[in-house]
Amino acid sequence: MEQRKRSQNNHNNDYHNIKRIKIRIPQNLRSNCLTRDSITTFEDLSNELIYEIFEYLDFYHVFETFYDLSKRFQDLFIHSNLSIKINISSISKSKCQRYLTHFIMHQTHRIKTLRLSNPFATDMTLLLFPIITNLTRLESLIITNIESKYIKQIINHLSSLPMLSLLIIISIDTIKNQNGIYQKIFRLPALKYCQMFFNILRERKHLHLPTNEFSLIEHLVINDQILINQLDNLLSCVPQLRRLSLNNLYGFSHDRTLTKSITLNYLTHVSLRLYAVHFEDFESITKDFFHKVEILRIYVRCQSVHLSNTEYLNGNRWERLISTHMLNLRIFDFQHQDHIYDYKDDTLTYETHINMFNSSFWIKRQWFFESQWYTKKHYGILTFYSTNPYRRKYYDLCRILGENIELHGLETIDNRAQHICIHDTNAMETFMGNFRNATELTLFETFNICRNSIVTDLSRIIPLKQLSTLSLDYHHLSFKKVIELLGSTPRLHTLKLNSISLFRLDPASIQQNPIFSIVSITNTIKNVTINQNITLEKLELLINLVPRLAYLTINLNEQDLKSVTRFLLSNRDKNTRHLSLLCISKHHKHMVENMRLLIQKEKLLDDFTIKVPTSFVGLLARCQSAKARLDYEWGIKTVYMDDYPLLLDAAATGLRITHSPATAKDELNAFFHERMPGACDEIANKITNLDPNLQSILLAQLQCNLFIDK
Repeated sequence: MEQRKRSQNNHNNDYHNIKRIKIRIPQNLRSNCLTRDSITTFEDLSNELIYEIFEYLDFYHVFETFYDLSKRFQDLFIHSNLSIKINISSISKSKCQRYLTHFIMHQTHRIKTLRLSNPFATDMTLLLFPIITNLTRLESLIITNIESKYIKQIINHLSSLPMLSLLIIISIDTIKNQNGIYQKIFRLPALKYCQMFFNILRERKHLHLPTNEFSLIEHLVINDQILINQLDNLLSCVPQLRRLSLNNLYGFSHDRTLTKSITLNYLTHVSLRLYAVHFEDFESITKDFFHKVEILRIYVRCQSVHLSNTEYLNGNRWERLISTHMLNLRIFDFQHQDHIYDYKDDTLTYETHINMFNSSFWIKRQWFFESQWYTKKHYGILTFYSTNPYRRKYYDLCRILGENIELHGLETIDNRAQHICIHDTNAMETFMGNFRNATELTLFETFNICRNSIVTDLSRIIPLKQLSTLSLDYHHLSFKKVIELLGSTPRLHTLKLNSISLFRLDPASIQQNPIFSIVSITNTIKNVTINQNITLEKLELLINLVPRLAYLTINLNEQDLKSVTRFLLSNRDKNTRHLSLLCISKHHKHMVENMRLLIQKEKLLDDFTIKVPTSFVGLLARCQSAKARLDYEWGIKTVYMDDYPLLLDAAATGLRITHSPATAKDELNAFFHERMPGACDEIANKITNLDPNLQSILLAQLQCNLFIDK
């Protein structure tokens, strides 16, 4: 062994001076690869080849596996100058501390990429802040699920990272103001790619970014809300911008003040999601900034009372804008979504507008479109969207709109979407194509029970064996059919169920089914979410089906808390031994304390952390800032749950929902649960003008996360 060891000096060779080695097995060795003489142990490999192998593995797993194996491997870790990538996500608190103490603290000069996405693993003040000034080679910093209290301090330290070219920061709660954050980020000298989601709590006012300072950012992604009157100031700071993605551009008519705009000569790719932005304001933005754009992806949701439902469906107006101000446009990826309540009357209105997209202008450019609709409880969702040659990652499979709409762009036989959402069984049966790239499948509540095997029907259009995520929002799908489906999805790692429906079947008899046993042995599911309340009996059935479960999100009745907690935490050596994160998405504050006391009293866990995110802190302040603007809208009779800004404004001003109150309450409940799953008790003392029904819903949406240290 000692003869095979390389000298200490060889360990210090910089990786850039080492010629990369490709593993190639000669034909004469392949034929004898199973003979005893040809077998080589891992330790017989050269250092260079071992480094090559390490590059394809998560470095934490490499550290855990090899660091304590021998002194040689410790030397490989400690005395190398190779750049490394650190990813702290699904890792327990104790293991994170060991990783930090024994390796990260001493190797900061080697870290090229740092990804932090587990708020439970360790406190930022213990992990990032002590080492951030020593990350001299850091090029990529990715921080997700971070609490807002850390953001300001992180931003203040970024100036000490001279090579930082990629920055992603995603917060789980709100911050008060974005001005100082944007300003400091834009001053970073090497930054080329920036993605931000801060969920900013602010009044509707202009950004205050210096107009004489310019960033070198080339790719900018902002996922939190940007007001249209902030856009000029924002874009004036990034003259080198090549790609822009704004996922929540929001504004009202005449909100945008015309200023002398900077010319964006390099901007070729634009992706926008528009909410309450009038077409005339979009035209103004296009004329000022998008004259060089080659690829435009635009999504419009028209559910606001401020916006005409057909503003963006005027094909003639689009023709004039593109022909005059977007001469370089090659790809026009357009999606328009709206609510309809009277199918016959509303579709007649839409037919006139949609048929404008059949002129020679669109046909010449091979820009074709389709329209679909699906039903909710009391309304329908109508979607008009572009088709080939655009490879949208998300595809809704639902009904075609109407017979009088003449569209040329039928969907291709080979659709490359990755996330497929099926709203209607008939649409699935009549679909003539297939989704060969699909990795995620969602069956919505309007999906009907298949007459044949669900596997047979789905496998005709979707390669089930390659699915990684399965979401079943369908309420009446029996658990037997779920098991049948899991038997054909061996690569699944994430499963989301609305509920577990047994239909009077005995759980014991279900487990005796041979398919249940096979699925239990072969599946690799690690992440499960159950939306509706679950009983201990159903939970035991689920755990026996997915014994490798690591992350579980459930809803509980208070009377089931103790029994469920004991079951999940007291048998750590059985099917729950891999469980590291338990999220209870609906509960009252005293349930959290009761769980804590139970764990401590019965010593169910040695080390654990319980957190309650506070996404709703300051919600009232955000909404009340718009009260004056909404005073003239007291005549509104309906608040649509998908209209996020209007919903919050309406709630803050005490607006009563008078259209189907019971249904509205259910939809509002689902809205907050799905899109803003955190809340806090402090709201109770602040929301004084809120409708009592809405107030009770807000306060019920507390989410508890229990992190189990292993």
